[in-house]
Amino acid sequence: MKNLQSFVVVIVVLISVIGCDSLSSDRQALSGPWRLKYDPERAGLRAGWFDNEFDRSDWELTKVPGSWSDNDYDGFAWYATELQAKDIPAGYELALVFDSIDDNAVLWLDGRLFGKQIGYGVKFYFDIGEKLSDGAVHHLVLRIEDIGGPGGINGAVYLQPYIEEVDLLSSEASKYTAPPAPEWVQNAVIYEVFVRQHTEAGTFAALMDDLDRIQELGIDLVWLMPIQPLGKEKAKGSLGSPYSIKDYYTVNPDFGTLQEFKDLVHEVHARDMHIILDFVMNHSSWDNQLITDHPEWYTHNEQGEIIPPNDGWWDVADLNYEHQDLRQYMLKMLTWWVVETDIDGFRFDVAELVPDDFWTAAKSACKEVKPDIFFLAEGAVPELHLNGHDMTYSWNMWEGITQLTQGNADPSEIKRSYELEQYQYPQGALRLRFTENHDKERSRQASGDDDLNLTAWAFIALMKGNPLIYAGQEVGATHKPSLFEREPIDWEAGDQDLSRKMAGIIQLRKDHITGSSIFQMVLADNDRKILGYKHGSLLGFFNFSPDTFKFSAVGMDSILLGDLILNRDSTLSLLPKSFGVIK
Repeated sequence: MKNLQSFVVVIVVLISVIGCDSLSSDRQALSGPWRLKYDPERAGLRAGWFDNEFDRSDWELTKVPGSWSDNDYDGFAWYATELQAKDIPAGYELALVFDSIDDNAVLWLDGRLFGKQIGYGVKFYFDIGEKLSDGAVHHLVLRIEDIGGPGGINGAVYLQPYIEEVDLLSSEASKYTAPPAPEWVQNAVIYEVFVRQHTEAGTFAALMDDLDRIQELGIDLVWLMPIQPLGKEKAKGSLGSPYSIKDYYTVNPDFGTLQEFKDLVHEVHARDMHIILDFVMNHSSWDNQLITDHPEWYTHNEQGEIIPPNDGWWDVADLNYEHQDLRQYMLKMLTWWVVETDIDGFRFDVAELVPDDFWTAAKSACKEVKPDIFFLAEGAVPELHLNGHDMTYSWNMWEGITQLTQGNADPSEIKRSYELEQYQYPQGALRLRFTENHDKERSRQASGDDDLNLTAWAFIALMKGNPLIYAGQEVGATHKPSLFEREPIDWEAGDQDLSRKMAGIIQLRKDHITGSSIFQMVLADNDRKILGYKHGSLLGFFNFSPDTFKFSAVGMDSILLGDLILNRDSTLSLLPKSFGVIK
C-alpha cells in the first residue's frame, strides 16, 4: 500500500464507469447493465463464454445485486458487464469489490483469468488499478457456482480507491467485540445427531445407549436436529422434513415421549456434556395449528394466500415477524423448553431470515431463565453475533477445504478466506468449523480419498473455531441420510480406526488449545499443496498433495501427532495426503 505524506492534498478525480451510478465521491457502483446465462451442462468453459469476442446478445438482462431469476436452479451461471476507469486518485490503489456472491466465483477480465473467490457471503476484492489505468472499456465475466438455493451476485459490486486494506474490507460489525459466549462452549467440540437416523430404533432411548461412545470421542456439546412432530400436509418424501414443524410444544412420538427426552438431557449432563435443540423459527408446517388459529401470523401473497419462504421450500409456510403476538408466542415457547427440559441452548435454522431485533429479545428472555444459554445460528452474517448468537457457520472454510481435497482450490485461497473473516466478524466471534453437516455431502464421499478426508478434518479441528462432527462422519460414512426417509447409519460397516484417529485429534486439541489460544496461518504453498498454522503451542502442517513434504522445524520440542518422520539430518518429512503436529 502507498503511504501518503503529511499535508498532501489528494484531489479525488471522478472514476467513470460504463453503466455505473455514483454512490459517493470515491465509490462507483457497477449496477448495470449486467447479462446472465445459465450453464446447467457446464459448457461455458469449453465454449469460451469468457472471451471478449463471445456473442452474449442472447443472455438475459439481470440486476446486480440480486439472485438469479430461476429460484429452482442450482449449479453454474455466468455474468458479464463492462467497466472503465479514468484518472485513479493519486496515491490510491483501485479495488474491484464484491460485497457478497452466492456461492463461489471465477473471474475473467478481457478474456483472461483474473481471480477466484471461495465461500458464500464474504466481502472480497481484487486490485484492478493497473488493469484499468488506460481508461479503456474492459470486459468483466464471472462464473458463479451456486451450492443450494437461488444463487447470484447478492451483494453490491463497485470500484473503490483505497490506501489500506483494512479500510476497504472492514465491516461495521468488525468494529465491535462479540458479547462473550458461555464459558463452557468457548472450546467445545460439537456433535450433530439426527435422531431418526442415528440408530435402528431411531429413538431417544436408543440414542441414550450411545452416549458413552459419544463422550469417549471427546464431544462436549450434542446438537439434536429438530425433535418436534412433523407436518404431513405437503410433506416431502414419505416421512416429511424435520424442519417442517407441526407442534412447537411437544416431541415427535416416533422418537419417544417428552419424559424420555428429559431423561436423555439428564444423561447428557451426567457425562459432563451439554445439549442443544435445533429450532425452526422462520416457518412452520402447513398443518400447524397456528395456521388455523392465527393465519395473520403468516406471510400472504397479493391474493391473500399464505405462501412458503421460497419456491423450493413448498412444504412449509412462511411466518411473518411483523406481528408482535407471534414474537411473544415464540419467546414464551423458547423459554418453556429451557425451563421444562433443562436444555443448554438452541441451533436456529436459517437464522438470517428472522429479524435481528427478535433474536436480541430471544437471547434476553432465555438468559433470564438460564444465564449461560447458548445460541448457534445457521448463518454467516457477521451481525448475527451482535444480536444474541454466540456462533455462526463458516461456510467459507467448508467450501475452501472441500475444494482443496478435490484439487479445485489452492492453499493460498484457504489462507486468504480465513484472513477475510478477520475483517468481517466482531472480535471474539465463535465460528463453527466443519467438513460436512446434514445439508452437505459426506466429506469422505466428497474428497474421494480416505487420507485427504482425515487431513481436511484435522485442519478444521485444530484451527481457531469450534469443530463439528455429523454423526456417522467419525466412521467414514459415505451416504448422507435423507431428510425425508428412514435411512439409519450403518455403524457396523464403519471405519473404527478413523474414529480412534479423530478422537486423538480432539484430545490433542483439548490438551494444548484453549479458547484464547493465539492462531496464525504461517504457510500456504500452492505448488506443494501445503498449509500450515500455529495455534497456541502447536504447529500443524497439512499436506494435500501426493508427494512427501520435507522441511526443517527449528526449535521443535516433540512430534505430537500425524504422519511425520524425523530424518537423520534433523529435518522432517510429512507423508503424502497427511498431516503432522509438532510442539
